[in-house]
Amino acid sequence: MREEPQAILDALPYAAAIVQRGPNGPVCRAANLVLERWAAIGRNAAIGLPLVALRPFAEASALVVAIEEVLDGADPREVNWLGAVGVRDRHLSAHLARLPDEPARVMVTVRDRSPEMQAERSLRQTMLHDALTGLPNRVMFIEAAESAIEQASAGIAHKQHSAVLALDINRFKSINEGLGHLAGDELLISFARRLLPCIRGGDVLARLSGDEFAVLVRGIDTPDEALHVANRIHDALGTPFGIVERELFIGASIGIATTMTSSNFAEDLLRDAEFALNRAKATGIARTELYQPIAHDQAKSRFELEADLRHAIEREELRLYYQPLVDLRTGRVSGFEALARWQHPERGVVQPSEFIPLAEETGLIVPIGRWALNTACRQLAEWRTRLGRDDLMMAVNLSGGQLVRDDVVDAVTQALEAADLPGDRLKIELTESVIIDNPKRAGAILERLKALDVSIAMDDFGTGYSSLAYLQKLPIDVLKIDRSFVSNMFETEDSYKIVTAILGLAASLGMETVAEGIETVAQADRLTDLACHVGQGFLYAKPLSAADAETYLADEASA
Repeated sequence: MREEPQAILDALPYAAAIVQRGPNGPVCRAANLVLERWAAIGRNAAIGLPLVALRPFAEASALVVAIEEVLDGADPREVNWLGAVGVRDRHLSAHLARLPDEPARVMVTVRDRSPEMQAERSLRQTMLHDALTGLPNRVMFIEAAESAIEQASAGIAHKQHSAVLALDINRFKSINEGLGHLAGDELLISFARRLLPCIRGGDVLARLSGDEFAVLVRGIDTPDEALHVANRIHDALGTPFGIVERELFIGASIGIATTMTSSNFAEDLLRDAEFALNRAKATGIARTELYQPIAHDQAKSRFELEADLRHAIEREELRLYYQPLVDLRTGRVSGFEALARWQHPERGVVQPSEFIPLAEETGLIVPIGRWALNTACRQLAEWRTRLGRDDLMMAVNLSGGQLVRDDVVDAVTQALEAADLPGDRLKIELTESVIIDNPKRAGAILERLKALDVSIAMDDFGTGYSSLAYLQKLPIDVLKIDRSFVSNMFETEDSYKIVTAILGLAASLGMETVAEGIETVAQADRLTDLACHVGQGFLYAKPLSAADAETYLADEASA
């Protein structure tokens, strides 16, 4: 028998032994100093001992089986087990391989993986928990939610549904800004501690980010069980927080989504709860909102519509239609109001009441408004040239989003110059609210527009507030009487009085008047008797395409 490679074993930095078959299992034929120290025996005392008699291998039955399989010709392998080293159990890992020149023997090298596993646990703790509050973070929360949903789907859970509560602290930004970030951190810690007693055993409270928290409510039959948790949270927040020697009353908004009405995917469930949270915040403070699929579908549709609207101009889906403005004294067309229409390739015609507010909210009204201004000016210039109608005016609406921009006067100037259109042929229409929201800035911009000979009309007059105070201060040329008053002239005395009052006010200030929404001859006749200058409405024509508007002018000329 050749000499055991003791020197090779002793050179290894980890425990090692050479074993062979014995009558009662593998027997140790050589061991290095590390293994002997682990086994707490003297030098060479391990030789001839059954492997399981050595302390690290005492509970390693799987290792014994694996060694015998390798001796029988199986491939080298790794075996993990919990074995005693020193005064405590350690996580051990052994690699088994036959000696190339002695196939009847196996070299067993053993590593202590406890430090490595502790590092993994520490890393996992860091990765899955919030450093400030110690609560599970978003990643761990999603894992817990996925596990709860899977257990319910597999029938393991007693109750088949789960819920997610998304919460955030009302006015947290103001606290951070007013008292500082240290106070904000202190509040977050206190908030987490206040919430923990509110949740049930087995539920999970997590901090997702900033001041947003979430609760996973496992095993429910109805949404009411999740609502009870939300109510407990609101009740717990009823007493003040002591933060930086101040008493702060803190509320929370809560959105709830359940697997009964939402998705069975954790990320989607949290998304729906956050959607409900946003709705709760929009309706007030310290409110709870339950996720409703129909509301989410509406929001999704609105989002998709916004995405489509961003490309509507470049895809040439937007159109301008032109509604005639008729001189009530002569019956002739004095101009047109340019009105935007959207021919969506899939939805068909999208009404202005749907896409104009969306454009204003998203800022898309600025490029759309510039497009409308340029298109309308070009169209009027074309009619002036081809039809010889130098008397026509073009009215174009200007939104609040356009009015507050520094380049609005430049945009109007460029549109007039590009179309070679005189400024006195363009009428800019503004609603009362646009002017009243920022009268000083509006006044400055309107004065610059007046310098271009552009006329200014106040649209929907009579529907806003406090505008009378600005009529003498601002360069307003035209008052447009809102259609709601015109359509009810013969229905209610108040509407009739408002119409006559607006007409009288305009006459005293030397302003032109336009009545919107004229639908009957009786309305037109009464407005003419009251000295209204211009009428607009379905009595004369609905908004027309450019080609139909040109035909309308030609028919008028031939008549």
